[in-house]
Amino acid sequence: MISAQTILRVVEPIVFGRKLLGLAVLAALTAWLGWHASQVEVDAGFDKQLPQSHPYMETFNQYKDAFGGANLISIALLNHEGDIYNEKFLDRLKQVTDEIFFLPGIDRSRVTSLFTPGVRYIEIVEGGFKGGDVVPRNYEPSPQMFQQIRDNVGKAGIIGRLVSTDQRGAMIVAELLEIHPSTGEKLDYREVAAKLEQIRGKYEDAGISVHIIGFAKIVGNVTDAAGEVVMFFAIALLLTALLLRVYSASWKLSALPLACSLVAVVWEFGLLHIFGMGLDPFAILVPFLVLANGVEHGIQMVNAWADEITNYETSSHQASVNSFRRVAIPGTAALMTDVFGFVTIALIDIQIIQEMALNAAFGMAAIIITNKWLMPILLTYVQIRNPEEYKRRLAWRESIGNRFWQVIARTTEKRNAIIILCITAGLLAWGLWKGQDIRIGDTQEGVPELRPDSRYNQDSRVITEHFRIGVDQLKVMAEAEPQACIRHEVLELIDRFAWRMQNTPGVDSVQALPQIAKHVRKAWNEGSPKWAVLPRNQYAIVQAISPVPSQAGLQNPDCSVMPVLVFTENHKAETLQTIFAAAEQFRAEIEAEYDGNPPVNFALASGNVGVMAATNEVIQAEEKPILFWVYAAVGLMCWLSFRSLSAIICIMTPLAVVSLVAYAVMAVLEIGLKVATLPVTALAVGIGIDFGIYTFSVLQDHLDDGMPLKDAYYRTLQLTGKAVAFTGVALSIGVITWMWSDLQFQRDMGLLMVFMFLANMIGALFVLPALAVFFARPAKHAQGTWVRSTHSNQG
Repeated sequence: MISAQTILRVVEPIVFGRKLLGLAVLAALTAWLGWHASQVEVDAGFDKQLPQSHPYMETFNQYKDAFGGANLISIALLNHEGDIYNEKFLDRLKQVTDEIFFLPGIDRSRVTSLFTPGVRYIEIVEGGFKGGDVVPRNYEPSPQMFQQIRDNVGKAGIIGRLVSTDQRGAMIVAELLEIHPSTGEKLDYREVAAKLEQIRGKYEDAGISVHIIGFAKIVGNVTDAAGEVVMFFAIALLLTALLLRVYSASWKLSALPLACSLVAVVWEFGLLHIFGMGLDPFAILVPFLVLANGVEHGIQMVNAWADEITNYETSSHQASVNSFRRVAIPGTAALMTDVFGFVTIALIDIQIIQEMALNAAFGMAAIIITNKWLMPILLTYVQIRNPEEYKRRLAWRESIGNRFWQVIARTTEKRNAIIILCITAGLLAWGLWKGQDIRIGDTQEGVPELRPDSRYNQDSRVITEHFRIGVDQLKVMAEAEPQACIRHEVLELIDRFAWRMQNTPGVDSVQALPQIAKHVRKAWNEGSPKWAVLPRNQYAIVQAISPVPSQAGLQNPDCSVMPVLVFTENHKAETLQTIFAAAEQFRAEIEAEYDGNPPVNFALASGNVGVMAATNEVIQAEEKPILFWVYAAVGLMCWLSFRSLSAIICIMTPLAVVSLVAYAVMAVLEIGLKVATLPVTALAVGIGIDFGIYTFSVLQDHLDDGMPLKDAYYRTLQLTGKAVAFTGVALSIGVITWMWSDLQFQRDMGLLMVFMFLANMIGALFVLPALAVFFARPAKHAQGTWVRSTHSNQG
């Protein structure tokens, strides 16, 4: 197997042999990738959220053209000065409907409001049925017309759907197309969201409020907060820079890790554009994760360089060479593990997760180049103006730090190690117990990416309070033979399913063809409730369903598919689990009742609730296998780096504990595991493996040189432990400012990342050496990645 020294002998001349050529190549690459980075655009897409391999998506894709997809927007107008039956409100509703109709990306065949032709009423009159548009096409404001509309609304059965339950508001529902049918261009959700806000501003006043929900508005709100996100990133960078200045005692050295990390982010964006991707609004935190990781590795390099300058009085060039020998192999191993980990996450068949994972992998791969090639070259040109003063400042800092390192080094005493490992075992047990409470999917009403008091979540609550439907809709496709809708057996099964769903916790309302048929049947018989049943006679069934047009979305033209529309109270994970469990149980009962050959197949599922449920199931099914492969990659890299079982145990045990406790913390903070959070949780593994590999590599080197464990760990703390401690504290201080963000997602991730930084730091500095007491032993003939004794021969 190739040794570390062999790798260094090959790589070192490439990095230091032609420094100017290397800088020229890196500058050219940065300029080229920087140009590509400048072309990166926000790339939001509803279809990217779809888990295409899930069986639900087969149903979704099969019927979305006939019955609509799940990318809906809902606009509710509420009158605070009375009901909707007056000239001002109805004129306002018509104007907003017209505005929505001509929005970019709107499927004009699927715009529904009181003023669209497909919204009709049916009534029994002498001689048969009478029907028409709820708002007549010859609409002219008058008291008689307002009363007619009021009567038609009651006959149409749309109270709670298009008209609020108190009849003080009305709803417009529209569906968005992902691709424009004429131009073939992708929908710009930011443009749609901006135009929706223009509509709100144009038509909202003290008397009538406008409330808007839907995926397009979520994207718009998250994108609008991008400027704030950048501001908080800048604050985090500034705080990190100031702390780096205190730590390194030099502005030049504090600037290098940040500069090289920013170059890595530029490369990340450039690679995104080259591979035809953009930055999804829900991946807006990924660049900062890359930046934080780059800073962490940069601090290790600067720390080693400063140690060479102050303790061995080498030149800048030789200090950089020796620093490279110290950290290049363990640092590259850690970063390669990060890359493999994120690539593994990309195996989940959800496009947005794949893009986020590749985005992070691009960034981590870029750090390998900027941190292990660019930074060592730049460090060779750094000159300390007053070396003696610089050494004095560092000596003063070291004298303070050494007191702490002496205390921490006592973790290698057997008694203390046992105490630490017992505490770790307790945390592991708590993580295993509490981590079971983590929920897959959303954990709250509204949108968890936005704060509860955000305008979007306020709109969501208003619509939920006043209407019995919102944007959360499940469509279950009742499939049967052609013309099955005139068979009593088929309608009776669909009616039973609708009843079961209506009485399932979390369901607000249900619409299905049999319900309308019973309503018509009752109307045929003077409105008597005893006639609200499904007739068995085929001709009577035809009479009951004939008034229902196919445009109502309750059956297709040949009556072989009859969707059951289930409107849910919210889209919380537990709500979806309850509803889908009830649907699956009903399907199982019908299968048993008809010996596996029922006349109706209830195909799950379409609507945005179907998409959410499918996504949650994919994440739940893939999360543990993915975690296994991530840890397999970590274990493999540890073995390749150290070729010892003790290294794997000492590095991976704290990592596993932090990962499990992170799940428990997410459960306590009510942060669900979903598309937006899954890649971020992978950072726990990335940060932890970096801290662990850096710490163990130096510790093993000193053990191999014959040092006792306590002395070896004390020296490890002086060399790399202080950098680990500084990184954990500095990055935590940087992200704690996110608590003041208007994005709830950023606040939650700020808390989670503070935990990850600090917990992984504690794991590397306390748990790792405690494990080393029982597992780490000096190898008689082993060589570390860098041997200090070779220093006298370099120069």
